[in-house]
Amino acid sequence: MTRRFHTGAILPLLLITSLLTACGFQLRGKVDIASEIAQLSVSGSDLPFVRELKKALTLSGIEITDNAHYHLQLVSLERTTGDEIQASAGQYERLLTLKATYQLSTNDGLKLFDPIVLSNERFMFQDRNLTNAAQSEEAIIFDQLRQELLLTSVRRVAGISGDVLRQEEERARKARETEREALKAQQ
Repeated sequence: MTRRFHTGAILPLLLITSLLTACGFQLRGKVDIASEIAQLSVSGSDLPFVRELKKALTLSGIEITDNAHYHLQLVSLERTTGDEIQASAGQYERLLTLKATYQLSTNDGLKLFDPIVLSNERFMFQDRNLTNAAQSEEAIIFDQLRQELLLTSVRRVAGISGDVLRQEEERARKARETEREALKAQQ
């Protein structure tokens, strides 16, 4: 017994598949990044974001532990909704921004690099008559911005080479020692 596939049965499946891939849909999973940072401790005040960051770093191959040599602190996570900009009758647009500030340090508190600021933004068009829909869309956009920031954060952390880390740690230790000597000279 042979079965014949009708074009009408396969076409919707192909259409759905192409739409999902065109919009950027992908299954969540491991981010393959070769990191020279084997272990890292992570903290911050925005616990849900820190929890997701820890999970993303773990999936990329970085072990999260409290006694790691390097510590990543989420200093702040700012969510900003811009002022309304009139687009046309009854509709307007807003700029939505999500900004994360990180500080990388050693386990003894030596701050490496300047604080890293990562930011994502997107414009959102809203209709004054559809307030509930606008609130739902805003939540969805902020969730997308958060996911993008998490991925960018993992890439930035994992992309720091061991040589750069050692050089920056040596520079920071020398700067701290120079500062201590200057304080002693003033006393």
